[in-house]
Amino acid sequence: MLGEILLERGVVNRAQLRLGLVHHHEVRVPLGRALVREGICTESEVLQALSDQLGIDAVALERERLEPKLARLIPSRIAQQYRIVPLRLEQRDREVLHVALPAPASIEALDAVRAISGKPRVEPHLASDTALTRALAVLYGIREPAREPAEAASSPSDEAALLLYGWPPVTSVLMSRVLARHGYETRVVTPLEVFHAGPSDIVLAPMQAMEGLLMGEARLTSALIIHGDSDGEGFERAQALGARGFLANPLDEELLLRAIHRLRPPASRSVRTAVPRNSSAQDLLPG
Repeated sequence: MLGEILLERGVVNRAQLRLGLVHHHEVRVPLGRALVREGICTESEVLQALSDQLGIDAVALERERLEPKLARLIPSRIAQQYRIVPLRLEQRDREVLHVALPAPASIEALDAVRAISGKPRVEPHLASDTALTRALAVLYGIREPAREPAEAASSPSDEAALLLYGWPPVTSVLMSRVLARHGYETRVVTPLEVFHAGPSDIVLAPMQAMEGLLMGEARLTSALIIHGDSDGEGFERAQALGARGFLANPLDEELLLRAIHRLRPPASRSVRTAVPRNSSAQDLLPG
């Protein structure tokens, strides 16, 4: 598996791989591209790992000298359909056409090039998405629309918010209504949005949901308030996740507001709810 190869090479740790896998599943892009988009790996590191995984040599296409005459061997429509670029023609016992293409190398693409070029052997080399896009533009004039950064979809608002993750739908609605009455904006978020939450955001989530997402390996830059059993084990599990606050009952309005106020004091809001001072289930967790 690509992730295991990157782990063995020391390119990523398990927390970083977890983030890449979340991006991979949510945005539906290959894992390697997800890791590059998240800034965890470079395209070169992913390409070398894919080369190991597939047993196909990688090529630094940006350093290759492209030969326009070879473009006649692969029509523009085939090049665009399969994102495949001719590299060189080699004469051995028979002609070998070397081509660059994205991972995973498509047998269908190689068969199509073999059939249309008339060359008895086509040898694949893996190249990065960026280098292939540039080469297709140079050789064929093929221009691709720029991709939107993944983070743009994950940050619909620059304004800090209370982020609800992993709650049953009814609980999310009730919590949102309670907090809206006190002027707090809430938003139900996906796992990827949890990872991209900023330092001024607060994530509220049940214990099991966050344990499943973080698996004890990752830490969020945002503040985290956890809902769990108010016993010694519950507090310890919350601390292991890096939680800053604890909720024994997320639908108790007074306790919910107290947990939030400890992390984000209400500046101009007028909150009339009386908050009991001795309710330890809401106390801020150390660290």
